[in-house]
Amino acid sequence: MTGEFYDTQPVRQQIEQAGVMPRNDSDAELALGAYKAFGPDFSSRLEGVFIIALYDQENRRLLLTNDRFGLYPTYYAQRGDTLIFAPEVKGVLADSHLPRELNPRAAAEYFRFQHLLGSKTFHEGVHLFPPASTGVFDLDGGTWTVRRYWDWDQIQDQPDTSFADAVAETGRLLRQSVARLTSDSLRPGVFLSGGLDSRTIAGLVPPEKKPLVTATFGTRDCRDVYYAELISRVVGSSHHWFDLPDGRWVLDNVDLHLKLTEGFPSWIHMHGISMLPDLRGMLDYNLSGWNGDTIMCHDAGNTPLLRQPVDYHAQFVELYQRLTGMYTWPGMTEAEGRVLYPPAIRSQYVGLAFDSPEDEFRPYEKYPANRRAEYFFHNNHGLRLTFPMVTTARSHIESRFPFFSYKLIDYIYSLPPEFRYNDRLYRHVITREIPQLSLIPFDRQEFLPNANRWLHKAHALSVKAMRRLKLFPERDTLYADYENYLRQDLRQWAQDILLDARTEARGLWDMTAVRSLFARHMSGNEEWTIGKIAPLITFEMMMRSYFDEE
Repeated sequence: MTGEFYDTQPVRQQIEQAGVMPRNDSDAELALGAYKAFGPDFSSRLEGVFIIALYDQENRRLLLTNDRFGLYPTYYAQRGDTLIFAPEVKGVLADSHLPRELNPRAAAEYFRFQHLLGSKTFHEGVHLFPPASTGVFDLDGGTWTVRRYWDWDQIQDQPDTSFADAVAETGRLLRQSVARLTSDSLRPGVFLSGGLDSRTIAGLVPPEKKPLVTATFGTRDCRDVYYAELISRVVGSSHHWFDLPDGRWVLDNVDLHLKLTEGFPSWIHMHGISMLPDLRGMLDYNLSGWNGDTIMCHDAGNTPLLRQPVDYHAQFVELYQRLTGMYTWPGMTEAEGRVLYPPAIRSQYVGLAFDSPEDEFRPYEKYPANRRAEYFFHNNHGLRLTFPMVTTARSHIESRFPFFSYKLIDYIYSLPPEFRYNDRLYRHVITREIPQLSLIPFDRQEFLPNANRWLHKAHALSVKAMRRLKLFPERDTLYADYENYLRQDLRQWAQDILLDARTEARGLWDMTAVRSLFARHMSGNEEWTIGKIAPLITFEMMMRSYFDEE
């Protein structure tokens, strides 16, 4: 077992009532006792962040089970009557009999969306173990079955809840979650940005756990660094800033990043990796704000085309467009994706980047129309693109997730969805629970997150007026200038990978198209070409590390 359980006393009592007496108070012993008492569905009674492998010698079966949200990624492959599983793909590939065969759908997704969808990996036959699932491998029959013990549609709607009650209860549950995760003797920290998630967590940390350690990375003039310093003063944290003055930090860390994340996110998602060695001695875990915005407001799905679709097909088309150009850096267009492939394989690859997400979205048709896109976003954009940032941090510091309290999510997703639109619920919770932090602008438009309508409007008007008069400080929206890094410090490194004879010999790309894309980026005549070219660089690095080398 890796991970931890929360609020275990009721489960312990149920286990003892079933006649099972755990030998000690450890979480691993609790998991074993729950299995003896309740059978293969035991993990549905446990709350926490965990992955468990359990061998039942009497029944000759192995169980693999995880928490509701799959917050310890695990990979598996079945080869004949053998099951291989590991916390990393490279662990699965340690079985020398497993063929290293590229999954064309995964490659097409990566080039277009900059991340993979569903349970795919780059390797054919190697899969991500799904969240909220129990897998059973029968050693005698060699059969492997996986089924979910929890799903989003088990949350019951509460349409009669008032907005005021929703604000009060959400704030209470969020405060309770932070208090629970900081109740032991370990040292918490918060990776602080200018957004809402990390400030909310930092503001809710109980007084007895302070001074809290907070840390921010980025260029001196970026919004994250500026507003994080203001937030740290209000919460009284011991704050540390890690500068990124040029692109050399990428070269220092890119090989480690590839080993940790196995290429699933490209190198432009190495958020915070350079500060981890220094922070390791200062704190024991990061109270992570990962995906807090999805849970609290989900602005990515805040469009009528997704929340009030005329039909399923219209919703999918809108989701597809957002996958390619809105949820991260703009990716390749249909035309760029088509000319990327040489004629010899073009017919095999062209169309996969559309067919694959269509197939992945189809199972979400069972959910209410106004929830489908959000659940898809969480399981795909969240788990497949941004969660590897947590994996990176875990190489030095463990993570805990205040926004992933089961009670909190059950409650928030029972509310009328319109409560969360345009940060409405989020802003009211912050204003009620930590009012001093509602008076510090957040990083999108640099407006106040305060829920007072007149205060919010007055501040927004003043910011707009000062911008028009060129009196408002111009702070960088991004913590790092990846676009220019690639044109300067990283140029030779990128050329040595992309334009190398080894890359060309692979036969996956039309090198004329690759050279054209590289030249377009280097010209500086276009913005946001980094999302088109960075995945190609990481993909080639991944191929060399996990396909070419035995």
